[in-house]
Amino acid sequence: MKLDFLIPCRIESEDRLKNIITSVSFLLHNFPDANVIVKEVDSRSNFKFRAIPEIKKYADTKNLIHIYEESDEKAFHKTRILNDLLLESKSDIVFNHDVDMILPIQSYHLAYSALDEDHCDAIYPFGCGIYQRAVEYPMNVYDEFLNSKFNFEVLNSNSRNASSTIGWGQMIKRQVEINIGMWNENFVSWGAEDCEFYYRLNLFNYRVGRVNDVIYHLEHGRTFNSHYNNPKFMDNYNLWQWFRTQSRETVIKYYEQQPYLINRGEKLNVSV
Repeated sequence: MKLDFLIPCRIESEDRLKNIITSVSFLLHNFPDANVIVKEVDSRSNFKFRAIPEIKKYADTKNLIHIYEESDEKAFHKTRILNDLLLESKSDIVFNHDVDMILPIQSYHLAYSALDEDHCDAIYPFGCGIYQRAVEYPMNVYDEFLNSKFNFEVLNSNSRNASSTIGWGQMIKRQVEINIGMWNENFVSWGAEDCEFYYRLNLFNYRVGRVNDVIYHLEHGRTFNSHYNNPKFMDNYNLWQWFRTQSRETVIKYYEQQPYLINRGEKLNVSV
């Protein structure tokens, strides 16, 4: 698979550290032809000093690209970081990939084939419904899973069934993500950005596919950047509600006027 995995990163807890070591090691080990591009925005680089030494124990890191931006900003601006990562990508297909999830290997291949063979323009490689395996992931499970060379039976025996919809990530043609206006940077921190992105893909008449199989979500503690107590949550929610009532033409005009898109447009050849 010739693609770039795009991973926005802030390691604000030990849970998040375990999870990103797991997901990046898993991707590098199982997809050696792909690039894994991590952009970390934080006051210091925990990924460089704590994650990479561990990842090297389980995977070849020659295709790992780490970008660090020093920032004391408390709000994690995921949408902007995803757009920054898109600028760094060179592959025709990218996977906007959350640090806290992994999929069955066949799901990645099915999703990639669907895009590469032009059956769809974007794909969510997990089912909508009770497809989430919410994994309790203490250190003993973490150690067992990595040392087993990623045996999913370890996760199955430490998980419960839960719902899944459109979070966690999607595989998409790079030019399609550019054409729809990329991620809306007016969504800050956590809340509704995934809903709006999915809605916009459909509103602009792109073909959105699914792989109806499970997703493994590695459980973690919550900060305001991953919970409803995010100070920007209501702003995000209200913006999403506004989008839901607008016509396609109004949404197109909205994106044509966005400063973040105008500033990036010349480099990315954006045409909403």
